[in-house]
Amino acid sequence: MMKKLFIFVFIFLGLNVVNGCPFFLSKYFVNIHSSIHNDNVTLRCQSKDDDLGSHVLSPNNDYEWSFCQSFSRATLFFCHFWWNNNEQIFDVFNSTMGEWCREGRPEGDICRWLVREDGFYFYEPIEYGRWLKQYYWKPVSKTSLTYG
Repeated sequence: MMKKLFIFVFIFLGLNVVNGCPFFLSKYFVNIHSSIHNDNVTLRCQSKDDDLGSHVLSPNNDYEWSFCQSFSRATLFFCHFWWNNNEQIFDVFNSTMGEWCREGRPEGDICRWLVREDGFYFYEPIEYGRWLKQYYWKPVSKTSLTYG
């Protein structure tokens, strides 16, 4: 009888969601901010299971989404960015980055990215407390001339 009660309580608590996620899974936000002046950036973000579609990010604006990290902690989101004749593709969230996204909100942790004319910066709040450059823009390849 106790075993059945334990299983019931575990299932109930597992289904009881906190901030949209079961209590045993972490909730994350990914925030991408464009500081490119007088020009838009096009981006398309996706994971293995979710395609968030193409978005146009105007100057000094953000694109943001949230998700629950998978039980296996293997969640990965990547984005493809286009600006002028430049592009870049990289992971905006993976399990390793999740450890650095501890600048928390009450409803979950946040990974912050900054898009600039000279490249892409990740905000590291724990050790450095500043923006760290991660990627440069690359010239658009002939195989990716369309946006998404």
